[in-house]
Amino acid sequence: MTSEKTLYFAYGSNLDLQDWTEWCHERKENPSGLIEVESAFLPGYSLKFHYYSGGREGGAADIVEAGSGNVVPGVLFEMDDYTLGLMDRKEGVKSESYQRKHVHVLTLEGRVVEVLTYVVCQERIENRFVEPTLHYSELIRNGLEKRGLPTLFLEAAIDSNIAPRELNEIFVYGTLMKGESRHHFIENPNIKYLEEASSKGKLLHISDFPGLICDYNSKVLGELYRCKAISQTLLELDRIEGFYGYGFNDSLFFRIISKIEVKGKFVWAWTYLFNGESGEEIPSGSWRQRN
Repeated sequence: MTSEKTLYFAYGSNLDLQDWTEWCHERKENPSGLIEVESAFLPGYSLKFHYYSGGREGGAADIVEAGSGNVVPGVLFEMDDYTLGLMDRKEGVKSESYQRKHVHVLTLEGRVVEVLTYVVCQERIENRFVEPTLHYSELIRNGLEKRGLPTLFLEAAIDSNIAPRELNEIFVYGTLMKGESRHHFIENPNIKYLEEASSKGKLLHISDFPGLICDYNSKVLGELYRCKAISQTLLELDRIEGFYGYGFNDSLFFRIISKIEVKGKFVWAWTYLFNGESGEEIPSGSWRQRN
Protein backbone atom coordinates (compact mmCIF):
# COMPACT_ATOMS: atom_id res chain seq x y z
CA MET A 1 0.00 0.00 0.00
CA THR A 2 1.09 3.57 -0.70
CA SER A 3 1.70 5.62 2.42
CA GLU A 4 -0.35 8.78 2.84
CA LYS A 5 1.58 12.05 2.62
CA THR A 6 1.17 14.80 5.23
CA LEU A 7 2.23 18.43 4.84
CA TYR A 8 3.84 19.65 8.06
CA PHE A 9 4.75 23.24 9.03
CA ALA A 10 7.92 23.54 11.12
CA TYR A 11 8.67 26.74 13.02
CA GLY A 12 11.05 25.59 15.77
CA SER A 13 14.02 23.26 16.10
CA ASN A 14 12.88 21.12 13.16
CA LEU A 15 13.99 23.95 10.88
CA ASP A 16 17.41 22.42 11.49
CA LEU A 17 17.47 19.10 9.64
CA GLN A 18 20.64 18.03 11.45
CA ASP A 19 18.79 18.20 14.78
CA TRP A 20 16.05 15.98 13.32
CA THR A 21 18.58 13.55 11.86
CA GLU A 22 20.50 13.24 15.13
CA TRP A 23 17.28 12.61 17.07
CA CYS A 24 16.33 9.81 14.66
CA HIS A 25 19.78 8.22 14.66
CA GLU A 26 19.89 8.17 18.46
CA ARG A 27 16.74 6.02 18.33
CA LYS A 28 17.92 3.97 15.36
CA GLU A 29 15.15 5.38 13.18
CA ASN A 30 15.27 6.53 9.55
CA PRO A 31 15.13 10.35 9.16
CA SER A 32 14.83 10.39 5.36
CA GLY A 33 11.01 10.62 5.28
CA LEU A 34 11.06 14.32 6.23
CA ILE A 35 11.20 16.02 2.82
CA GLU A 36 11.54 19.80 2.56
CA VAL A 37 9.01 21.37 0.19
CA GLU A 38 9.13 25.16 0.52
CA SER A 39 9.18 28.10 2.91
CA ALA A 40 5.91 29.52 4.22
CA PHE A 41 4.34 31.97 6.68
CA LEU A 42 1.68 31.27 9.28
CA PRO A 43 -0.55 34.39 9.55
CA GLY A 44 -2.48 35.36 12.65
CA TYR A 45 -0.08 33.61 15.05
CA SER A 46 2.93 34.64 17.11
CA LEU A 47 5.94 32.73 18.40
CA LYS A 48 6.10 32.16 22.17
CA PHE A 49 8.46 30.60 24.72
CA HIS A 50 6.21 29.72 27.64
CA TYR A 51 6.89 25.98 27.95
CA TYR A 52 9.84 24.37 29.76
CA SER A 53 11.31 21.40 27.93
CA GLY A 54 13.38 19.05 30.05
CA GLY A 55 14.99 17.61 26.95
CA ARG A 56 16.02 21.09 25.78
CA GLU A 57 16.83 22.27 29.31
CA GLY A 58 14.99 25.52 28.68
CA GLY A 59 12.14 27.09 26.84
CA ALA A 60 10.81 25.45 23.69
CA ALA A 61 8.93 27.19 20.89
CA ASP A 62 5.16 27.37 20.64
CA ILE A 63 2.71 29.28 18.45
CA VAL A 64 -0.41 31.01 19.71
CA GLU A 65 -3.25 32.74 17.91
CA ALA A 66 -2.77 36.51 17.77
CA GLY A 67 -3.87 39.59 15.82
CA SER A 68 -4.11 39.74 12.04
CA GLY A 69 -0.73 41.47 11.75
CA ASN A 70 1.16 38.68 13.47
CA VAL A 71 3.06 36.08 11.50
CA VAL A 72 5.36 33.11 12.08
CA PRO A 73 7.88 32.15 9.36
CA GLY A 74 8.72 28.51 8.82
CA VAL A 75 9.10 25.65 6.37
CA LEU A 76 6.74 23.10 4.86
CA PHE A 77 7.85 19.48 4.90
CA GLU A 78 6.23 16.38 3.48
CA MET A 79 6.02 13.29 5.68
CA ASP A 80 4.90 9.71 5.10
CA ASP A 81 2.96 7.81 7.77
CA TYR A 82 6.11 6.36 9.32
CA THR A 83 7.73 9.79 9.63
CA LEU A 84 4.53 11.30 11.01
CA GLY A 85 4.67 8.72 13.79
CA LEU A 86 8.27 9.70 14.49
CA MET A 87 7.35 13.37 14.58
CA ASP A 88 4.57 12.64 17.07
CA ARG A 89 7.21 10.95 19.27
CA LYS A 90 9.69 13.82 18.94
CA GLU A 91 7.03 16.39 19.78
CA GLY A 92 5.82 14.40 22.79
CA VAL A 93 2.23 13.86 21.65
CA LYS A 94 1.80 10.73 23.78
CA SER A 95 3.18 12.48 26.87
CA GLU A 96 0.87 15.44 26.14
CA SER A 97 3.67 17.97 25.69
CA TYR A 98 2.59 19.03 22.19
CA GLN A 99 -0.52 18.22 20.21
CA ARG A 100 -1.39 18.26 16.52
CA LYS A 101 -3.14 21.27 15.04
CA HIS A 102 -4.27 22.09 11.50
CA VAL A 103 -3.58 25.64 10.29
CA HIS A 104 -3.53 27.61 7.03
CA VAL A 105 -0.14 28.84 5.84
CA LEU A 106 0.91 31.12 2.98
CA THR A 107 3.55 29.95 0.53
CA LEU A 108 5.94 32.39 -1.10
CA GLU A 109 3.95 31.92 -4.32
CA GLY A 110 0.79 33.16 -2.59
CA ARG A 111 -0.94 29.81 -2.23
CA VAL A 112 -3.03 29.13 0.89
CA VAL A 113 -2.41 25.60 2.15
CA GLU A 114 -3.94 23.70 5.07
CA VAL A 115 -1.18 21.85 6.92
CA LEU A 116 -0.37 20.05 10.15
CA THR A 117 1.73 21.62 12.88
CA TYR A 118 2.23 21.13 16.62
CA VAL A 119 1.33 23.39 19.56
CA VAL A 120 2.03 23.08 23.27
CA CYS A 121 -0.76 21.42 25.25
CA GLN A 122 -2.62 23.94 27.40
CA GLU A 123 -1.70 22.18 30.65
CA ARG A 124 2.01 22.60 29.90
CA ILE A 125 1.91 26.34 29.25
CA GLU A 126 3.42 28.50 31.99
CA ASN A 127 2.21 32.01 32.63
CA ARG A 128 5.67 33.44 32.07
CA PHE A 129 8.52 33.71 29.58
CA VAL A 130 10.74 30.62 29.66
CA GLU A 131 14.13 31.47 28.22
CA PRO A 132 15.45 29.02 25.63
CA THR A 133 19.08 27.96 25.60
CA LEU A 134 21.37 29.65 23.13
CA HIS A 135 21.83 26.32 21.32
CA TYR A 136 18.08 25.88 20.88
CA SER A 137 17.41 29.44 19.70
CA GLU A 138 20.31 29.17 17.25
CA LEU A 139 18.74 26.06 15.70
CA ILE A 140 15.75 28.21 14.81
CA ARG A 141 17.74 31.28 13.80
CA ASN A 142 20.08 29.32 11.52
CA GLY A 143 17.12 27.53 9.92
CA LEU A 144 15.44 30.85 9.12
CA GLU A 145 18.59 32.55 7.86
CA LYS A 146 19.50 29.60 5.65
CA ARG A 147 16.22 30.05 3.78
CA GLY A 148 16.24 33.84 3.67
CA LEU A 149 13.36 34.14 6.14
CA PRO A 150 13.10 36.99 8.67
CA THR A 151 14.44 36.48 12.20
CA LEU A 152 12.91 39.59 13.81
CA PHE A 153 9.90 37.64 15.11
CA LEU A 154 12.23 35.14 16.80
CA GLU A 155 14.23 37.98 18.31
CA ALA A 156 11.09 39.57 19.72
CA ALA A 157 10.00 36.23 21.19
CA ILE A 158 13.30 35.51 23.00
CA ASP A 159 13.99 39.03 24.28
CA SER A 160 11.51 40.12 26.92
CA ASN A 161 12.60 43.75 26.43
CA ILE A 162 11.30 43.77 22.86
CA ALA A 163 7.61 44.48 22.43
CA PRO A 164 5.61 41.88 20.48
CA ARG A 165 6.55 42.31 16.81
CA GLU A 166 4.07 42.32 13.94
CA LEU A 167 4.57 42.53 10.20
CA ASN A 168 3.49 46.14 9.79
CA GLU A 169 4.36 46.90 6.16
CA ILE A 170 1.76 46.89 3.37
CA PHE A 171 2.34 47.00 -0.39
CA VAL A 172 -0.46 48.55 -2.44
CA TYR A 173 -0.55 48.71 -6.23
CA GLY A 174 -4.01 49.92 -7.27
CA THR A 175 -6.79 52.16 -6.06
CA LEU A 176 -5.24 52.49 -2.57
CA MET A 177 -2.22 54.38 -3.94
CA LYS A 178 -1.81 58.12 -3.57
CA GLY A 179 -4.13 60.05 -5.89
CA GLU A 180 -6.33 57.00 -6.56
CA SER A 181 -10.01 56.51 -5.73
CA ARG A 182 -9.65 54.61 -2.44
CA HIS A 183 -6.49 56.17 -1.06
CA HIS A 184 -8.54 57.90 1.65
CA PHE A 185 -8.93 54.52 3.37
CA ILE A 186 -5.25 54.57 4.34
CA GLU A 187 -4.90 58.30 4.96
CA ASN A 188 -4.57 58.45 8.73
CA PRO A 189 -1.83 59.17 11.32
CA ASN A 190 -1.23 55.44 11.94
CA ILE A 191 -0.21 54.76 8.32
CA LYS A 192 3.02 56.22 6.90
CA TYR A 193 4.05 56.26 3.27
CA LEU A 194 7.60 54.89 2.87
CA GLU A 195 8.69 54.53 -0.75
CA GLU A 196 7.73 53.55 -4.24
CA ALA A 197 8.23 49.79 -4.47
CA SER A 198 7.66 46.77 -6.66
CA SER A 199 6.67 43.13 -6.42
CA LYS A 200 7.14 40.15 -8.69
CA GLY A 201 3.84 39.47 -10.41
CA LYS A 202 1.54 40.32 -13.28
CA LEU A 203 -1.06 43.07 -13.13
CA LEU A 204 -4.53 42.47 -14.56
CA HIS A 205 -7.22 45.07 -15.31
CA ILE A 206 -10.26 43.52 -13.62
CA SER A 207 -12.86 46.32 -13.60
CA ASP A 208 -12.30 49.74 -12.09
CA PHE A 209 -9.49 48.15 -10.08
CA PRO A 210 -6.46 45.93 -10.80
CA GLY A 211 -5.49 42.49 -9.53
CA LEU A 212 -2.02 41.10 -8.85
CA ILE A 213 -1.36 37.48 -9.84
CA CYS A 214 1.84 35.44 -9.43
CA ASP A 215 4.42 35.68 -12.20
CA TYR A 216 8.15 35.61 -11.49
CA ASN A 217 8.97 37.03 -14.91
CA SER A 218 7.06 40.30 -14.50
CA LYS A 219 7.03 43.24 -12.09
CA VAL A 220 4.17 45.22 -10.53
CA LEU A 221 4.77 48.81 -9.40
CA GLY A 222 3.22 50.24 -6.26
CA GLU A 223 3.79 51.89 -2.90
CA LEU A 224 5.01 50.64 0.48
CA TYR A 225 3.42 51.80 3.73
CA ARG A 226 4.10 51.15 7.43
CA CYS A 227 1.22 50.87 9.90
CA LYS A 228 1.24 51.30 13.65
CA ALA A 229 -2.14 49.63 14.20
CA ILE A 230 -1.55 46.93 11.62
CA SER A 231 -4.10 44.36 12.82
CA GLN A 232 -6.95 46.87 12.74
CA THR A 233 -5.78 48.21 9.37
CA LEU A 234 -5.71 44.73 7.87
CA LEU A 235 -9.22 43.98 9.09
CA GLU A 236 -10.45 47.13 7.34
CA LEU A 237 -8.54 46.34 4.15
CA ASP A 238 -9.78 42.75 4.19
CA ARG A 239 -13.32 44.09 3.99
CA ILE A 240 -12.42 46.48 1.17
CA GLU A 241 -10.60 43.79 -0.82
CA GLY A 242 -13.25 41.11 -0.34
CA PHE A 243 -11.02 38.78 1.68
CA TYR A 244 -13.11 36.56 3.98
CA GLY A 245 -10.38 34.52 5.65
CA TYR A 246 -7.89 31.82 4.73
CA GLY A 247 -10.42 29.02 4.91
CA PHE A 248 -12.75 30.63 2.35
CA ASN A 249 -11.92 30.02 -1.31
CA ASP A 250 -14.59 32.42 -2.63
CA SER A 251 -12.68 35.56 -1.54
CA LEU A 252 -12.13 38.10 -4.30
CA PHE A 253 -8.57 38.63 -3.06
CA PHE A 254 -6.29 36.70 -0.70
CA ARG A 255 -4.09 38.56 1.76
CA ILE A 256 -0.56 37.23 1.34
CA ILE A 257 3.02 38.03 2.36
CA SER A 258 5.31 39.00 -0.47
CA LYS A 259 8.95 39.98 -0.94
CA ILE A 260 8.91 43.64 -1.97
CA GLU A 261 11.79 45.46 -3.64
CA VAL A 262 12.58 48.98 -2.43
CA LYS A 263 15.62 50.80 -3.84
CA GLY A 264 17.42 47.54 -4.58
CA LYS A 265 16.68 46.01 -1.17
CA PHE A 266 13.96 43.55 -0.18
CA VAL A 267 11.41 43.66 2.64
CA TRP A 268 8.49 41.41 3.54
CA ALA A 269 5.06 43.02 3.38
CA TRP A 270 1.37 42.22 3.26
CA THR A 271 -0.36 42.58 -0.08
CA TYR A 272 -3.47 41.27 -1.82
CA LEU A 273 -3.42 38.61 -4.53
CA PHE A 274 -6.30 38.38 -7.00
CA ASN A 275 -8.21 35.09 -6.63
CA GLY A 276 -8.71 34.55 -10.35
CA GLU A 277 -7.09 34.88 -13.74
CA SER A 278 -9.67 36.73 -15.86
CA GLY A 279 -8.69 40.24 -16.86
CA GLU A 280 -6.59 42.04 -19.41
CA GLU A 281 -2.90 42.26 -18.62
CA ILE A 282 -1.44 45.70 -17.98
CA PRO A 283 1.96 45.36 -19.70
CA SER A 284 3.55 48.27 -17.83
CA GLY A 285 2.79 46.65 -14.46
CA SER A 286 1.55 50.06 -13.32
CA TRP A 287 -2.08 50.87 -12.56
CA ARG A 288 -1.30 54.53 -13.27
CA GLN A 289 -0.10 53.61 -16.77
CA ARG A 290 -2.96 51.26 -17.58
CA ASN A 291 -4.11 53.12 -20.68
